[in-house]
Amino acid sequence: MIECRDVSTHVGNFAIREVSFVVPQGVHAALTGPTASGKTTLLELIAGAIIPASGSVHVGGMEVTASPPETRGIGFVPQHGYLFPHLSTSDNVQYGAHDVGMVADLTRRFGIEHLMERSVTKLSGGERQVVALCRALAPRPRVVLLDEPFSALDAHRRSTLLDEFSALQAEWGFTVLHVTHDQTDARAATLRLEMADGAIARPR
Repeated sequence: MIECRDVSTHVGNFAIREVSFVVPQGVHAALTGPTASGKTTLLELIAGAIIPASGSVHVGGMEVTASPPETRGIGFVPQHGYLFPHLSTSDNVQYGAHDVGMVADLTRRFGIEHLMERSVTKLSGGERQVVALCRALAPRPRVVLLDEPFSALDAHRRSTLLDEFSALQAEWGFTVLHVTHDQTDARAATLRLEMADGAIARPR
């Protein structure tokens, strides 16, 4: 479960104002809205990269407002798939994983076994996004935050990857908050949240 209660913060000249919403346990929620409406800032706040000026953040029924990111049980996939450049692709995926067998299963399911010994500097944008997704999933998080995670992939690969991700979510039961501008990506969502000017406009 993800819950924000009257969360507000300022980042530069941008503000999120008294945002409140709940994504129930095991639900895949899509967060949509225009560019610069605060979607990525909200994900970073839930992940712990930003501490709110007021309000509270809850994950799995526990308040995590001031908790370090690594203790929140959250997998975060940023839009550009930021990977550790000094590590191999394999070491990136294994980072934080508790089970090597889990890593092997994820790389097989998402079709990146052939990339494992490649330097991350040699990966395409789409390959980086898939590696970042597997890295986020490898520790078996209870919550997964996705920021346009499939934007660098072609339509066929994106659809295949989303189907596999949805199947994995059904198996593991984690909660998803997925920022996207693409309605194809949003089709997997059972809850829609719309953001505008730093506030949740409405759930659907």
